Order: sequence, then C-alpha cells, then structure tokens
Amino acid sequence: MKTITETIGGAQGLLDISYNLDDVFENYLTDEHKLFLHVLRIIEASQPPVIRRCAATGRKPYQYQPFIRSNLAKSIFKIDTNTELIRRLLTDANLRLLCGFDKVPGRSTFSRVFEELTGTAILGDTLDRMVMEAHAGRVVYHVSRDSTAIEVREKVGKKPAKGVKVERKRRGRPKKGEVRPEKPETNIERQPRESVEESLGNINTACSYGCKRNSHGSPQFWVGYKLHLDVSDTGFPVSAFVSGASVYDNQLAIPMEKMTENKVTFCYSLMDAAYDSSVIDNFIRDRGRIPIIDPNMRNDKSRAPLDPAKKERYKLRTEVERANSILKDWLLPGKLYIKGHKKVSFVLFCAVICLAALRALQYFTPG
Repeated sequence: MKTITETIGGAQGLLDISYNLDDVFENYLTDEHKLFLHVLRIIEASQPPVIRRCAATGRKPYQYQPFIRSNLAKSIFKIDTNTELIRRLLTDANLRLLCGFDKVPGRSTFSRVFEELTGTAILGDTLDRMVMEAHAGRVVYHVSRDSTAIEVREKVGKKPAKGVKVERKRRGRPKKGEVRPEKPETNIERQPRESVEESLGNINTACSYGCKRNSHGSPQFWVGYKLHLDVSDTGFPVSAFVSGASVYDNQLAIPMEKMTENKVTFCYSLMDAAYDSSVIDNFIRDRGRIPIIDPNMRNDKSRAPLDPAKKERYKLRTEVERANSILKDWLLPGKLYIKGHKKVSFVLFCAVICLAALRALQYFTPG
C-alpha cells in the first residue's frame, strides 16, 4: 500500500500507462504534472457532464471543463489567486495542455466563469459519485466527524436589528395558577424530523467570528468559516459542508449523519466532546449504528469515561484530523482572497475532491 507521501511526492507509476507520456507534451513532465494528470483521471471518471451553451450570436464561449480543471490545479499546485494561475498557465505549457486551454483567457473571464460555477452543484455531485463508486460493495466500519477553521479576509456582516423585545423568563418557581410557555425546540431537537435540506437551510453560512480549542487546549479565534468533514477509516472524505465560523459543531452532526448514510454503509460514528448530546446519541442508535462520542466533562465531572473497547475505536478518529491537516498543508491556498459562502465553498470542495482522488489512488487503485 502506498503512503500519502509516496502518492504526492512520486506519482509516476500510480496508473498503468502503455505509452510514454513525455512524447505527448511539449516539455518534460514533472512528478507534480503526472500527479495532476492522475487526479484528473480519477475525478473526471465520476464528474457529471457540464456543458456551457452557445448563444445564437457572438463569439463562441469557453467551455466550463478547462476552468474546472484549472481550479483543481490551484489545489494541487498551491496557487492562491487567479492572477498567479494565469501567469503559471502562460509559462507552463504542460499545465496549459492538461487544463485544456488553447489560449489562456484573461482575468475577467476567469472571474466571470468562476462566479457561474459557484452557482452549480457540480463539485458536490462529483464527490458523491466518487464516494459511492469507491465504496460500492464495501463496509466503512468507522466514520469520523470534525470541523476545521477556515480563515478569510472578509468583514463580518452586521447582525439584523432586533424586533419585538421578548420578555425574559422569571426565575424561581411559578406562582400558583401561573402557566409558563413551553421551552421552544432547539435546532438539534428538530433535525431528526427534518430533511437534510431543511436542516442545512437553518444553518448560518455567513462569515462570522469563531472560537475553538486547539489540540493544546488553548482557545483559537478567527474570522471566516468552518469546514465540516466526514471521513472513512481510510481517510476518504465522504461528506462535507461549509458553515459560518460561529456555528457549533453539534449543529451539523445529524445532517452529516444523514448525508453520509445515503452514500456508504458504516457501523460507528466517532466524534469529539463538542458533539456530546443525548439527541445526537439517540438519533444514531435509532439508525442502527453505534455512536462513540468523547464525554464532555465541563458540566458534569462525575461522568464515566469511554470503556476500553470504545477507547481503542476512538483512536481511529485521528483520520479526520489527518485529513484536515493534509487539506491545509497540501491542498488549500495559503490565504483565501475570495469573499462569500458560495465562492469559499467552491474552493474548499476543490481541495476535498482532490483529497478524495489522492485517497482513491492510495487505497483503491491496483498496483
């Protein structure tokens, strides 16, 4: 089995090719070019067709496929901006040929097509197909769930003006004959009855302030978004969603559970203490699976820890932490200069799909 370092650093020989690739390209193909070629093969085998219709008059427009490839190239080659991408395409004949450009468009064309692509579900559909094709006839024993901070250069929008002032609930026992209104349901309590679309529609996706404890226990503050990820026990990304940074992790547990169960068959759901909730626990058990959630000791120090068997399984949750690390170290730009949930989601999904292709090369490709 090939390690992720071998996959990224020495991609030659990952797929059987009966001819010399260097004869097809103008210049010598580096390992990075070969890796990108193999990643494209994996992704486009699962990508639904995407066609840009031609108008009756005017110049024939560029098709979408070269722009999708160029956005994937930004992940593989760690390119931050469109300006840097255009400069790379002009100077790198092999990359230009791999992306499918005869002539490199201008920056305004890249921005316009990028805006159009962010309004489609092409990347989400591609990820779903890649997951189902790679795991067809297989059982994913453990699915690990976690989120990671995504920092952007974007201002946080102002909160909407408050409407009618709500009367605060009186403390203490109610008076004789007093009837107090029932406590409204929380999002988590409603989610088991809702569809995935309804639950995700109630999630805040706007840029916001976020706070999360890092691996050292120190609080980490940022402005931007969160990438919520479900990965298999091989580190293959199964489901992903981008929310505002202020959204609690447990708000996405039930929708992500529903999204993942529609793609793969799995037995255990592994989550850290941020997902500790009886509603989430009961929902997963009702689905016939076993939740392994690290107990949250903040409110109740007397809670029993995980038993030894669950502790051993819980160690596999490092797969989602490793996936987030690979995304940030290898596939995501050093800085995100774009604004808006749709654009940020598109860039993050490009990185997630590239990670899925790398895992497919690592675990599901013969040889």
